[in-house]
Amino acid sequence: LQDRIDMGKKGGKVDDEYVVKEKKGGKENRGKKGRNREIECSDYEDDVSSFISNISYQNNLERESLGEGSLTGESGIEDSDHTVEMQLEIALEAAALKNSVVRTKNLAILTDLFRSKILGECLQKRTAEITEVILKSLKNGKGSEKLKTAQLAVLFTLQAGEELDLEEFYQEVKPHLINSSGSERAGILQQLAALCFICTDSLDDRKEMLLLLRNLTGSEDKDLAVSAMGATSLILTVCSPTERRNTIEMILNSVIAQLKHSSVDVRIQAGETLAHLFEMGRDYNPDFDDSVDELQSVFDDLDTLSRDSAKFRAKRDRKQQRASFREILGCVMDSEGVKETVKISAQETLPITSWSEKVQYSALKESLGVSTSLHLQQNVFVREILGLGPPPLRADPISKGDKIEMKKLNAACNKARQKNMLKQRDKRMVL
Repeated sequence: LQDRIDMGKKGGKVDDEYVVKEKKGGKENRGKKGRNREIECSDYEDDVSSFISNISYQNNLERESLGEGSLTGESGIEDSDHTVEMQLEIALEAAALKNSVVRTKNLAILTDLFRSKILGECLQKRTAEITEVILKSLKNGKGSEKLKTAQLAVLFTLQAGEELDLEEFYQEVKPHLINSSGSERAGILQQLAALCFICTDSLDDRKEMLLLLRNLTGSEDKDLAVSAMGATSLILTVCSPTERRNTIEMILNSVIAQLKHSSVDVRIQAGETLAHLFEMGRDYNPDFDDSVDELQSVFDDLDTLSRDSAKFRAKRDRKQQRASFREILGCVMDSEGVKETVKISAQETLPITSWSEKVQYSALKESLGVSTSLHLQQNVFVREILGLGPPPLRADPISKGDKIEMKKLNAACNKARQKNMLKQRDKRMVL
């Protein structure tokens, strides 16, 4: 690559893949004097190198997440574990550097690594080092770096589980996140609520978070409103009936008011939060509906949103809104429960029968991303949160040699069967 870039600087001949050609009328446009236009590689040298290295790293991560490993040989699993350990060590060292851009990029790499792999022993060896990197980035970082660090902190707690002092870790990171500001505030508060849900059983910590989120539930900023309602709903899943009653009384009217927000995301989040509040309210008070002001008006608003066909809204938004509010209306008006099933593997499923279970699963899914299924199968702490119990025993994977032997045996059986069929056909022809 470097030789090609140098040749581009000197005006020498460059391979076809580094030449931009335009076609017009089925023929190549040679430009002035019939020459191809060449990319000025000198301006993009650093970008090309960075781009290729990023692609290489992402491909390695994808191969490892599929169980293929990044190194060849018979010991594929051992090689993969060794590669992951090296990547973790390099990314941690780079995430502790002074350059904020480098730190942010390596925090993103660590986040992807924590999502795509079950780190196990690699994590246990570096628990103190990872904690130090997270605290340093939260202290010195701003904006996107602080948000990336908060996301990494959530994934770190989900991976470490009981091996980490979760209560102490939460008390260390909370001061750096609770007073955040700027455009990333909504995302940071959502991660802080996830940490509160995962790490602490303290009544004071939950009360502090709920009071903070109460003031943001009715915000005009759509990101803050969505984040505040979702975070409040998540924390309420682990609260006592008294905490739930006090919180519902404080936020119910502001959530109902958000049903008329101009943003479809806010309306849907308000509807889902409202369904969750009604479910919890009816659990501690059978006559909860009678305590809601203008209940019929709430039902009418939900019914209107479930049948909304206003042309000034985007078609996709209308479709998404109607589908969401049909389920919400059934839960709020008819007390229908949630009935969903999440397929974990061919032998195991996760039944979701309440809004609290749905909120918890959605929060974990948002943090774990596309690797949620992997963590549901193998992450002991995540399974414990969702009440799945210990991971089931898995059969040993079939080795490459065994697969080859099976193919040879199948081929031999197929050949013998064909010979036998030919003999039988010849006998019928003689008769």
